[in-house]
Amino acid sequence: MSTEPRRRTLTRDRVVEAALQLVNREGIDALSMRRLGRALGVEGMALYTHVRDKADLLDAVAERIVGELYVEFDRSLPWQERIRRAVLAWAGLQARHPRAFPLVYRTGYPGNPVQQLTEEMLDALRAAGFDPRAAALAYQTVVILIDSALLAGGATTDRVRQAAWRRAAKAADTGSFPRFAEVAPQAATLTWQEILDSSLDLLVTGLEARVR
Repeated sequence: MSTEPRRRTLTRDRVVEAALQLVNREGIDALSMRRLGRALGVEGMALYTHVRDKADLLDAVAERIVGELYVEFDRSLPWQERIRRAVLAWAGLQARHPRAFPLVYRTGYPGNPVQQLTEEMLDALRAAGFDPRAAALAYQTVVILIDSALLAGGATTDRVRQAAWRRAAKAADTGSFPRFAEVAPQAATLTWQEILDSSLDLLVTGLEARVR
């Protein structure tokens, strides 16, 4: 069957969306122009009409993901809630696109939504009473801790993490490590969302103590 009708309807948006779907299913390393072309019913070379090269395609996928970033900024809210909203909006990208999420750290895509989110967090910290240098330190502390957790897998690791804790709980030497044996079964029930919420609470509590 001829691929000509499909080639004529091919657009950059379609190429980027198909690339995102492929990466979300199989990971970034699975993406190639040939593989993507097959998924779209065209030769890989046909894609170069819509993207310059693979780097341009990856930047476009990153831009597509970041385009979902939305926070309803409300400066009447307490600064703590503003920080929570911003972090949860960022974490939401990882939850929706777990395998593709690392692409958002590429430097080539337009970053306006990220800049807006950064501005919101910095304004919240300044409203809390942090001076500019302290706000920079507080912001980067939150970012490095949250980003490290998201890049480690975040929501995608629930099943693996819980299974590891269950195995550890069964194998625990209760005589030598009584506290581990006591706590491990509970750790095996925790979800990523619970851990993220707890992490945010601890971070915000720490920021509150510092600004005081």
